[in-house]
Amino acid sequence: MKKLYRNLIKLYQYVYNLFYSIFCLNNVRIFVNNHITVGLKYIKKQKTNFPHPIGIVIGQKVVLGNNCTIYQNVTIGSKDTANYKTSKYPTLGDNVTIYPNSIIIGNVTIGNNAIIGAGSLVLTDVEENSIVAGVPAKKIEKK
Repeated sequence: MKKLYRNLIKLYQYVYNLFYSIFCLNNVRIFVNNHITVGLKYIKKQKTNFPHPIGIVIGQKVVLGNNCTIYQNVTIGSKDTANYKTSKYPTLGDNVTIYPNSIIIGNVTIGNNAIIGAGSLVLTDVEENSIVAGVPAKKIEKK
């Protein structure tokens, strides 16, 4: 009986998540009643994760790697909003985690396995396996 109950709960959760979410692009799932603006022309791979998809803005030519995790109120875009079609955008490597309220703007490259701390302003390149935080973001340590 307990096994049946557990299976029914799992089925309910699966149907609930399926019904109350939208699948778009490459395995990106966005839940209803959340605000996210994605202008991506190109997603490098799949499995981008938005654990709290509220207030996220991703510019038109941003390149995301595989298994990136982006938390709420993150902005990733160009420095020049007037000429957004011709300006340079950030490139994120694989397994990058960007914590809440961070901003990544300009022609910067975020290396594989990098972590951007909460509330950071990233204006320069971030090395692979690095942890950066602050305004402007500075390397705290290398993983």
